[in-house]
Amino acid sequence: MATSKWRGYVTILGGIIVHLTLGTLYSYGNMAPYAASYIRKYSSPSDIRYQEMTFILAAMAVGQGSCIQVGGFLEKLIGVRLSTLLGGLLMCSGVALSAFTIKLSFYWLLVTYGLLFGMGIGIAYVPPMVCANRWFPESKGLVNGAIAAGFGGGAFFFNFVQTYFINPHNIKPNITLEFDDHVENYYGQPSLLERVPSCFLLQAGIFIVMQIIGVCLISNPPAPQQLRTLSVKTNLISDDDDDDESSEEYHPSHFPKVPEEQIYQDPKSSGNIYRPLEVIRHWPFWLLWFTFAVNAQIIVIVPSLYKAFGQTFIHSDQFLAFVGSLSSVFNAGGRIFWGQFADKASYKLAMCFLTTAGAVLLFTLGLTAYGGEIMFLFWMCAIFFTFSGNFALFPTVTARAFGMDHFGTNYGILFTSITLASVAGAFLATTMQDTLGWNGLFELVGGFSCIGLLLTLLLNVKRLDGCHI
Repeated sequence: MATSKWRGYVTILGGIIVHLTLGTLYSYGNMAPYAASYIRKYSSPSDIRYQEMTFILAAMAVGQGSCIQVGGFLEKLIGVRLSTLLGGLLMCSGVALSAFTIKLSFYWLLVTYGLLFGMGIGIAYVPPMVCANRWFPESKGLVNGAIAAGFGGGAFFFNFVQTYFINPHNIKPNITLEFDDHVENYYGQPSLLERVPSCFLLQAGIFIVMQIIGVCLISNPPAPQQLRTLSVKTNLISDDDDDDESSEEYHPSHFPKVPEEQIYQDPKSSGNIYRPLEVIRHWPFWLLWFTFAVNAQIIVIVPSLYKAFGQTFIHSDQFLAFVGSLSSVFNAGGRIFWGQFADKASYKLAMCFLTTAGAVLLFTLGLTAYGGEIMFLFWMCAIFFTFSGNFALFPTVTARAFGMDHFGTNYGILFTSITLASVAGAFLATTMQDTLGWNGLFELVGGFSCIGLLLTLLLNVKRLDGCHI
């Protein structure tokens, strides 16, 4: 048993390594000024602005949201390792191809660095979580938070890779566009911009090496452990069978169809098991779906535009890279914190705190322009710490409210809210920033967090002990 538990911990480590590469989605905000500046000088359209660049992050979310349920399906069909590796290869292909598509146009970059990159993330996202939940069924919040912490922390390393590869001498932007109530800064120096395409190839190479290592560490629980549990609950086997199958690893297709809720006991669950077609007819699912959707506005707007906003009053590119990297540490730590919060208390209480904190931070983010570098750093770390909780809390509530049997697919359906909300957020940034300015845009996003709080208060799903889920 001790050996099996260590394999469980190694599986979590493998999941974290894989998610570190997937989480480089959050390094996009650091990469966007370089990519936008390159397109303005060498590609098309030559008048592209940061607002339009948010569509790349939206395309990532569309790809991720459209394929995340595919990852859950493939995990059941071909196993956790192959499904994770397949997603990783698709993601790396998107990044590598971006070295060439950025030279063609923004729209081709949207396909490779946006859609293909996101599709790969979606396929590889769920399988490591499903596998780790099988090892530690009573600590879903902590396990999901730990693996999701890898996703949140991916930008910590890769922000520095991007900045020190593209801008090793900390060159300041030399092009300023002035508008009624805000300014935008872009790079025009050839020595800096010529490094942008190569940076995509560098990142893709690092990603694939890390993903292969992570996949090798991931494994499902050994079969005897599952069979002993089944024998107690269903009398499907006898004790004599254990020795004969001691070397077999668990795979869903190896055993009679028994609901995973009967195999992996979670006293904090609702006890319900919903198939995908059943879950979409369940009112609490739609409360969660719309909560995820409104919370997604902060997830889209802030990571996309924090550096562009910071450049209006902070002139060190390396400091802004440091802000993004340190924020990613809080992004990672926040996922563990919020996941454990849900384990110790409940999803509902944790989400109420999360949405309230998000609203307060967004309403006051514009003040950092007057508070300077340190205040901006503090606010960004706090914002990333807060919104990161969505990616620990929603997998946890999905598993507990609707059961583990179809967790991957059900969470994939829930994640479609991010897909639609990301596109809406990109249009919001494009159409409203010139009208509202930076402060008005941030306050509008804070208002969405208030809506998330109200939706959470309406949720009424109970655990087996009668407490809120």
